[in-house]
Amino acid sequence: MVSSSIKRQRRRKRIDEDGDPEFQVAPMVDVLLVLMLFFMSITSTELLKKEKNLQLAEANSAKLNDQKRKTNEVVINVGWNNTNNTARFSMDGVDYPAANTLQDTLTGRVRENPTTYVLIRADKDVEYSNISDLMSTCASAGIASVTFAVIINSGEAAKAPDSSSAQN
Repeated sequence: MVSSSIKRQRRRKRIDEDGDPEFQVAPMVDVLLVLMLFFMSITSTELLKKEKNLQLAEANSAKLNDQKRKTNEVVINVGWNNTNNTARFSMDGVDYPAANTLQDTLTGRVRENPTTYVLIRADKDVEYSNISDLMSTCASAGIASVTFAVIINSGEAAKAPDSSSAQN
């Protein structure tokens, strides 16, 4: 007489021979882990672009910039050191001592993508001469479009219109 365990083995063998696939969890977990790592790395690079301790300037007449051009956006943070009254520039988590030291990096970005534009996130205490130097550096690097991140009355961050199209 055939035992019940042998019958189960035969039944299992028959199912496998029929071609019914079994659901495998391990490959699915691998795929999910890869996706999770991908999204975590993208999120961290996006966070590196923005300094949390900057206090952006307020602008009453700023307009929201609805253009979604993130692929060719270069974010430059300009902070202000109150102890020695100097500006500090950073881009992609790298600090630069002065605006003109950014020129080689910006020129390289323009060579890679000619439609590159700069988003300046400046602290509200930064002196205008530092922003002017930064804009001159951008122009020397071949960047035609510069925008500014500001806070509008409701407290939400906005991008001011392109300086190339702004009127004085």
